[in-house]
Amino acid sequence: MTRVIMVALDGLRPDMVDPALTPHLAALAAAGTRFANARSVFPSETRVATPSLITGCRPGGHGMVANTLFDAAVAPDRLLRTKLVEDVLAMAAGAESPLQRRSLGEHMAPAALRFALVSAGTAGAARLLHPAADRLGAFRWNVEDTGGATAAEVRDALGPTPEAAVPNIPRVDFAGRVLVEHVLPRHRPDVALLWLSEPDVSFHWGGLRAEHTLRALRAADAVLGRIVAWRDAQPDAQQIAMIVLSDHGHVTGRGKHCLRSELQRAGFRAGTGMAADVDVVVAPAAAPGLWLRDPSMAPQVADFLAAQPWAGPLLARDPAILPPGRAAPLALLGSAHARSADLVATFAGTEDPDEWGMPGTAPFDAPDVPEGGGMHGGLHRAELATVLVMQGGPFRRGAIAQQAADLTDIAPTVLHVLGLAAEGMEGRPLRAAVDAAADMVPAQELHAMPGGFVLEAMRSEAGRLYPTALRRA
Repeated sequence: MTRVIMVALDGLRPDMVDPALTPHLAALAAAGTRFANARSVFPSETRVATPSLITGCRPGGHGMVANTLFDAAVAPDRLLRTKLVEDVLAMAAGAESPLQRRSLGEHMAPAALRFALVSAGTAGAARLLHPAADRLGAFRWNVEDTGGATAAEVRDALGPTPEAAVPNIPRVDFAGRVLVEHVLPRHRPDVALLWLSEPDVSFHWGGLRAEHTLRALRAADAVLGRIVAWRDAQPDAQQIAMIVLSDHGHVTGRGKHCLRSELQRAGFRAGTGMAADVDVVVAPAAAPGLWLRDPSMAPQVADFLAAQPWAGPLLARDPAILPPGRAAPLALLGSAHARSADLVATFAGTEDPDEWGMPGTAPFDAPDVPEGGGMHGGLHRAELATVLVMQGGPFRRGAIAQQAADLTDIAPTVLHVLGLAAEGMEGRPLRAAVDAAADMVPAQELHAMPGGFVLEAMRSEAGRLYPTALRRA
């Protein structure tokens, strides 16, 4: 019976995988199947990506549309931050989860198969990755957990969780120990997911190739090496497959803006909650969301954004609130949902190299990320490109797959190798990982976007669109 170990390195750019910096990941990629055309979802943010990974659906299907968002029915006076469990549960409105599709663990449970999560990320992200853990009696642990039986179980087995740091090496290393020394040998899950917060934390706070960022990436790779060594020492090692992934990439942030302040200076009543003196709620991000008190304001907002040299094309949940051609539909990206912002602004990135020679820079709106820090969330090719490697078990050896793939295709692939159907998932099993004949080179497309921009995209063999990059026409 195949078992699967999944390891996520948050934010890792595929062009940073090499034998010198990430020897264990590079070796795994060479030994297994590497997907050259793996992509994130839009917006390319972690708490949008994690539900997409675990439900096999894009944001328009599962309903988690941004890291930070506004929902007047839940919190009319403030923004919701999905890194916080309390805000995730507030969005659930008394239900188990705010997600509107079943998670991987829920798909596995009827077959008496067990899914376990070990997370060095935020508590909110961990809840979204395994929302039904309590109901299913399954293992879910996050480095921010302090109370409850699972936190006590880990503390008794391995001691206290280290404090958060930049780089977050102590917590990444400890999470690896929780998986290798406790969860895998004691709980023996059929599928385990380890979520590592590096290199994302260090990308944000130090830049893509800062000295401490490289140390963090090496530390995350070392954790992967320990997992591979554990797997290879098991009597059923040939039946234990590994999937290594990242949820998004990064660009270097150049040109920090506060869109709310920019709108205020232009005369708009903008804020972070729909107070009596606010007409536009703005959620800061690499692709900021704007919720309008009155949709008739949309043309004015669009005119303002179109005049800004840092602005990219405008996206809309319902493009009909603007004259034709002024906004692209969020549905084109699989991101239109009732929770989506009325308008989503984007920033105009470039392919220019940063101070380390890494291609990709973009303006951004993020109060807690410094100028020159790594940023993600938009449609730049460096934000959308992800790592995806499958090795061991039934996966092909020494292969580079050209098949179009994104985060929503990973859970269906896991279910496929377990012999289960991916009912209700938008993604499909990546059969190129097990059968060379199934590897289809995707068709390339260009889609005209407002403001003189073009969206590069792939079209899969099944007809599904995979956005690749936004660029100037």
